[in-house]
Amino acid sequence: METLAPFKSSRRIDELKAIAESCNLTKDQARQFGDLRATATWEKLLSSHGLEFDRKPEITSIDGSTVSNEIPHQINLLEWVDFGQALALALASVGCALLILGQFPRINPLNLFPVKITIQVGK
Repeated sequence: METLAPFKSSRRIDELKAIAESCNLTKDQARQFGDLRATATWEKLLSSHGLEFDRKPEITSIDGSTVSNEIPHQINLLEWVDFGQALALALASVGCALLILGQFPRINPLNLFPVKITIQVGK
C-alpha cells in the first residue's frame, strides 16, 4: 500500500480530494462510490485503490473510553424526564405565583369568589 502525505486544509474532504487528485483519480471515478460532497465517498475511492490516508480521529468520552460510531439510540420522554423534579418545579412555580398574586388584592385568585356570611341575632 502506498502512503501519501495529506494536503493540509481545514476541511477533511478537501484533504481527501487532494490525495485523489495527486494519484490521478477523477471525479467520475468518485461518483461510482456516492455523492461527491460526502467524505465517505472519497474515503471509499481511496480505499478501493489501496491508498492510505488519515482516518477519522476517534472520539473519546470524558472517562477516556472510546466512543463507538454507532447511531445513538432514541430516548423516549419517560427516560429523559425526572418526574420528581418536574413535580417539585411545578409546585414551586404555583407557590411563587400565589405569593406574587397575593400581593395584589384586586387580582388575588384566592378572593375571586368571596363568600360573605352574615349572622343576624334577633329581629
